[in-house]
Order: sequence, then structure tokens, then C-alpha cells
Amino acid sequence: MSRASKLNPVFALLAVATALLLQGCADEPGQVRILFTGETMGELEPCNCASQMAGGLPARAGYIARQTDEFLLVDTGCVSRGAREFERLRGEATLRAMKTMGYDAVNIGEHELWLKPDELAVFNQVGVPFVSANVTVSGQPGLIQPYIKLQRAGRTFTITGVVDDAYTQVEPAYRVDPPSEAIGRLLSGLPEDAGQIIVLADLTEPQVRDLAREYPELDVILFRGRGDSLAPTTVNRTIIASVYGESRYLADIKLTPNPQAGFSAQGEAVLLVNDYAVASNINAVSIDWYKQQINGREFNLSEARPGSALIRPIQAEPGNGYVGSAACAKCHKYAHNKWSSHLHSVAMKSLQESGYDYSPECVVCHVVAYGASDGYVSMQSTPKLGHVGCESCHGPGKLLLDGNCNGIARRGSESDCKQCHYGKHDPGFSFENDWALIDHTEQP
Repeated sequence: MSRASKLNPVFALLAVATALLLQGCADEPGQVRILFTGETMGELEPCNCASQMAGGLPARAGYIARQTDEFLLVDTGCVSRGAREFERLRGEATLRAMKTMGYDAVNIGEHELWLKPDELAVFNQVGVPFVSANVTVSGQPGLIQPYIKLQRAGRTFTITGVVDDAYTQVEPAYRVDPPSEAIGRLLSGLPEDAGQIIVLADLTEPQVRDLAREYPELDVILFRGRGDSLAPTTVNRTIIASVYGESRYLADIKLTPNPQAGFSAQGEAVLLVNDYAVASNINAVSIDWYKQQINGREFNLSEARPGSALIRPIQAEPGNGYVGSAACAKCHKYAHNKWSSHLHSVAMKSLQESGYDYSPECVVCHVVAYGASDGYVSMQSTPKLGHVGCESCHGPGKLLLDGNCNGIARRGSESDCKQCHYGKHDPGFSFENDWALIDHTEQP
């Protein structure tokens, strides 16, 4: 069985010791294999902001396609990053890919609670079952299934889900019961042939451990990683595990029946490196579909709904406004020439070439004042604000055109850079080193 060459650090020590074991016991009677993901956040493919970026739906699909034995394929929830229209389109594109990959179930997570019932219904129509023991929707009883029952590897599985009832609920049509209460109610009503019970959870690790201690009837709890992964471990008699999201990892675990009770478990978080990505219809049904939906669109960025913190309208103060970098060149020729020689001055080019030039989550870091009333809209209607320009760091320049910038223009800072140069988008970012590359300080 193929394995990734680089693993999440939490799994790294376990992976070396278990990889051969997992391969050698693939045909043991009664063994159960589970592949699971979570908190995809609408990350369709690596954005290539930095070299050797990993993850994406094509790589996930490629890894799954390489597997030859039976497995369960499930997701712990948070398919999209937010509830605004462009984020919902990313979520739908993700589900279209997951449908093609053959997912058995997706949990209702925190981000699904941000959707209106008709928006969740659009997700549901894609065809990947949403499950939850503690979430119901008024007037739409079939929208979320309390559990599903299926067969794999000669065994029966009941798969359900829970989400923290303390999360902010923006839609009154949802009823979210306490997870423990809901699981107890579900267990009391399950048929005798329910088989192994798997819970998909958007809960913290302490909450998961408490649930496992309270209900030893639960065989497995798979939960949201929140930026990290937890190798399979046993609490009471229940196996718990989590996986890091944003489409970068997939957890691959195997459960072996324990002669005493329950299961023992081995597994690893697989980093979905580019080697796994293969040419497939995932691109056509998901990524290409998304690009077609956004092409030429101007999205409402002022919509007051949960979503990406990066995309917020940045309004100029009264009397000021955005004028474009060319206006600055009249007085700052040296700085303008230095800027013109750097990639910031052609920042939109990479998005135009990749087809993401209308995708707000990408555009926001490649232009000036995206979302402001007089900020960037498109390369057709506001070309002067295309690319990363002077006003990206120094603020709107209208008031500066008739006076001296000194004491008026805002000085750029490391925090300005880190709005876009952070985490996976620029893991090697160093303000001191990178500033040296773009230093355009005026010569005395």
C-alpha cells in the first residue's frame, strides 16, 4: 500500500513503526479500514503560493483510487470555509468531488450550521449523505439523517455525527441538542443489528474523551483536527482519532478486533503530496465547475455572514480614496521603478493563468482594496488597482496627490505583509530577508 513520504508531526513517530504492520495485516479476518478527512474549508487544490505545496482534491482522489481493499470513507465536517456565496460554491465543488470519490457520510460541523436550510439543501442534493445525531432542521426532516447503516468487509456499521451545541447558531431553524444527550437517545433507539458504531464529531479532544468514557458502546469517534492530528488511541474501549484539514491530509487507519473487547488500532495521517494527484474527472466535476461558476462574477463582499477573515471591505476615510500606483509615480519615480521590477506589480497574472482571477479568497491578496467601495472590482473595470500596489501597504492615496506624503502616508509594516504571507501560503516568510528583496526606500 502506498504511503506519503512526509507525515503530520503528531503521526510521524507512529508511522515508521506501523507502516509495515499495516501492510502485512491487510487480509486479517474482521479487520476494518477507515479513511477519513475533515475541515476541508473549500480548499480545492494547492494555490502554489509557495513551492512544493501539498494537498488538494485531485491528490486526495488519487490516494483513494490507489487503494484496493474495502474501506469506509467519511468526513468530520466543515466542508466550506464560510457561508457567503463564493464560499458556498467552494463547498459545493468540494462535495461534488467527494461524491465522485465515493464518500459514505459527512458530519454536520460548525460551518454547516452557518448555512440557511435551503443552502444546506443545495449541498445535500449533491448526493453525499449528511449525518447528525444532535442537529435537526425545522420543516425539513429528511435533510439530515440521524445515522446511516451500511456493510463493509463483512461487517455492519452505523455511522452518526455530533457537533458542539455551544457553537454560534445563526439560523433559528436548526435545533442543536447537547451531544451527550443526543448520543444517549440514539443508542437507546438503535436496532440490535446496528453493528459497530462510528461517531463523526466536531468536538474538542477533551469533549471526545468524555463522550468515549460515558458511552463505551461507541466503537470509534473520529473528530475535527483543528490544525493538528491525533493518532488512533483508546479511551475506555473506544478508538478516537483526528486529522488535520484544509485538504492537506487524509487519515488512514485500520482497526483489528480485540479478543477481549472492541478493537486495537494503527494508522497514520497521510500528507497528500503532488505525487498522488492524477488526471481524473475530479477536476471536471469540481475544480473546473467552480471556475465556471465564478467566471466574470462580482460577489457581494459586504455580506455580514461568517467566512474568511481576510475578505472584509476596507473603506477609505471620508475625502480620501484609491488612485492606483501610476499616480504615485509622479513624485516617487525610484520607488515606482523598483516596484515595477518585482512580482507584486504583476500579482494578478498567476491567478489569470490558473483561472482563479474571480475567486475572492485568492483575489484579495493580489490586488488593492478588494471589497472597498472604490477598491478593486475586476481587471476590466478597475485595472489601475489590479496587482499588489503602493496603496496595499501605504493606504489610499487621493489626499496625497496635492501634498507631501511625509507624515500623511501610512508606513508599511511586517503586519501588512503577514496578512497574505503566512502559514502554508508562505511558510518560509521572513520579513527581514524578504523586505531586502523589495526595499524601495527613496534615495536621499
